[in-house]
Amino acid sequence: MDSTPETISLREQKRRNTKLGIEDAATRLVDEKGFAHVTVEEICAAAGVSKRTFFNYFDSKDSAVLGTPGQSFTPAQRERFLSTPADSMAVLSLELAKEHLRELHADSRISARRHRIANDTDAAYAVLSRRRAKNDEFSDLIKLRLEKDPHLRLLSGVSTDTEAIVIAGIVREALWVAMAAPDSDCNASLPDRLDQSVSLIHDYWKEIQW
Repeated sequence: MDSTPETISLREQKRRNTKLGIEDAATRLVDEKGFAHVTVEEICAAAGVSKRTFFNYFDSKDSAVLGTPGQSFTPAQRERFLSTPADSMAVLSLELAKEHLRELHADSRISARRHRIANDTDAAYAVLSRRRAKNDEFSDLIKLRLEKDPHLRLLSGVSTDTEAIVIAGIVREALWVAMAAPDSDCNASLPDRLDQSVSLIHDYWKEIQW
């Protein structure tokens, strides 16, 4: 019994090291050769893992390269999102996104590479496709919470579907600014950069004269 916590800890550390090794190899190769010129096989060879191991951690090349979260929100994340007391749907949605992304850009070298790669045309197309699928899941979850707690709604003249799309869209574009903007601090975590990009969008919006 006494060895269980240590065994779990060592297993988890090995899992994280393997995942980090794949991300390191993927981002290094794409940073050097371009997104379209690197294969999963090359990433596996550079990381010293099999394709089976690769796909145990990532569902595609772009997921390993860009850290785009292809996996669904966990049941625990969904439950927290749907039940945590909140005064702002936008803030609650932003916190869910940050929680989901927290592990993605922990290494500063990988983060710096991803920042450069995000401006690669082929990588951008890959991100766009995956963002659309993730945004659908995100919007559906936001809609559920808005229907559960109507007092969180701000747009009374539209459906919950439309308001959910608006909220998810704000978070989605803030994430893109955090990943691709030349001024983004790659030494900061992605959640911190997401906060900064939301503030930037908010400040810009206030200056618009309609």
